[in-house]
Amino acid sequence: MDKKIGIVISVLLLIAGWWFFHEDPEADVREAHAELARLLSKAESDPDRSMLVDARRMQNLFAETCDVTGDAEMFVGSYTREDMVSTIVQVQAMFTNVELTFHELEVEFPAEDDARVNYTAVLVSRSTMTDGEAVAETRDVVSRLRKIEGEWLFSEFRLAKLIQNSEK
Repeated sequence: MDKKIGIVISVLLLIAGWWFFHEDPEADVREAHAELARLLSKAESDPDRSMLVDARRMQNLFAETCDVTGDAEMFVGSYTREDMVSTIVQVQAMFTNVELTFHELEVEFPAEDDARVNYTAVLVSRSTMTDGEAVAETRDVVSRLRKIEGEWLFSEFRLAKLIQNSEK
């Protein structure tokens, strides 16, 4: 009886070890997108101090250089990770709240250390420059991530034309 229990425990430990150490690049890439959406979003009640902490976390999501291309003229360019976060913080300051969500993520791996993700981004926000009306924008996005020193980091965003722009 003791031998059977030992075998069962050994098998369970092997399964647990495999599960714990098994790498799933698609899950890691999806998690990077979820973290980015969380950090880019801003509740009206967010204190400035938490935004500074989020900015430091956000900096760790980008490669040394990140390119923005496509249909967003005012943001197109090549950014250092510091410039990218600085620009994001400046844009966030123009809104009382921002909710960013990513939908229908399609993850591809052209190479082992390269991920390409197609998705739809939905941004719902209230601007400090308007009467507080909520505006929703929807656009298709392609992001590219590179695996650098074991971490998936954003290196490019290609923004497609605006699909929908409406007041909520």
